[in-house]
Formats: sequence, C-alpha cells, structure tokens
Amino acid sequence: MKPLPPSSNAQKQRKPNPNSRQKVYWDLNGLYQEEYDKRLDALPEYGKGVTKACEIFRAATKLYYDFYNNGMVNNTSGAINFLLYAGVFTSPQDQDFALIHPYTIGSRVYLNENDLRFAMERMLDHTIAFLLAKPELALPNDMDYLEFTQKTEMNNLDRCTMRNMHFLQMKEKEAAAAAVEEEEVADEAVAPEEVNLMRTHVSKAQDCTCTLKKKKKGKKKRVPNAKNLANIMNGICSIAITKK
Repeated sequence: MKPLPPSSNAQKQRKPNPNSRQKVYWDLNGLYQEEYDKRLDALPEYGKGVTKACEIFRAATKLYYDFYNNGMVNNTSGAINFLLYAGVFTSPQDQDFALIHPYTIGSRVYLNENDLRFAMERMLDHTIAFLLAKPELALPNDMDYLEFTQKTEMNNLDRCTMRNMHFLQMKEKEAAAAAVEEEEVADEAVAPEEVNLMRTHVSKAQDCTCTLKKKKKGKKKRVPNAKNLANIMNGICSIAITKK
C-alpha cells in the first residue's frame, strides 16, 4: 500500500500559527515534531497501516486531526480504544484517556476547553515516545483501529448544532457587553461638567473642615461642608448652597 503523498495529505495542508510559542504539533512545533512529520508522511493513502506502529500512529493522528480540524464532532472512539488496546494508554483510568474518551462518543461536546487541548498534545507525545521505545512494532499489521469503534451517544450533526448554538450565544453575550460599554463611554462623554466638579468637591470636602465663600460685597460667609456634604452623592449634577 503506497504512502500518502505529502502534497495530498490533509494533515499536512493545515495552516499553523506562525507565532505559536507552545509545543503544538498543529503549529509545527511539537515535542517530537521531526518524528511526527516523518511518520505522517508514511501513512497509507487509505485503509490500515502497513505495520503495527503505523496503525497506532494512524489512530493517534485521527484523534488529533479531528480535534483541531473538526472540533471533535466525529466518532473517533475506535482510535482511542485502539490506543488503549495497543498499550499507549495503560488503563481506562489513565488521566488523558478518561478525559478524551467521552468526547469521541459524544457524551461530551467540545466547547474550547483548554484541558482537552493539552490532553491531545500529551496523547501525541506519549504515542510517539511509545513507538520509539518499541521497535518491534515495525512488524506487519493485520488490524484496523476502526474495529474498536463504539456506538455514539450523540451523532456528529447534533454535536455540530450544539457547538454552533454555544458559540452563537457567546457572540451574542460579547456583543451585548460591548454595546453596554459603548453606552457607558457615550454617557461619560456627554455628562455635564458639574458632575466632574461635584466629584472634585466631594473629594476635597473630606480633607477640609469648611470652605470660605466671598459674597459680591466683600463679606465672607462660612459654609460648613464636612458634615453637610454627607447627603451629597457622586452623581449629583450641581450643589445648592443655602443663602441667608
């Protein structure tokens, strides 16, 4: 079975983030990136891998690709179950297996949780390290990871619908928050100057015992404010001083 040409390999056609500083294979910066690329180029054009190692890697990249390209909306339970069978995961209680598996059968829908993204990177790291440590897996393969596929609890159409509804709600909340912020900025821009004067006056009143105000005839009038300003609120637009 001939390898899949790199030019037609869907996983090689991805658009990585050139500014990524994390060890992410999708951004061509994985922990075992060179080994990953070499094995990715050796995948068959279709069907099961030629060697046991190739089939294990095919299962791992199926999970990885569906996560980054499709948001885990497909039934990839066969891939993760095969990794468990092959020994990449030691038990169903393995932290990353227990985290990833529910998404593969639709019992959970991926909504941009970071913990799943980190688990996917660890899964691929662990798979490649596992293969490098077991050269005997280069033996001919007679298994297909699809044989380990489970029945899904939610089909891919329903998962897509849930994801789309979630992101639509998020966008609506963001738009509403932005609108409120714009209104607040607009209100601040057209607020009467007296509001700002009032705020300044209240701040100064806390440090003063009284303020002297000159009348037009040159007489001074004592206007106590440290106590009398207790009823003045920050949003009042003007100050009324009782004249005697």
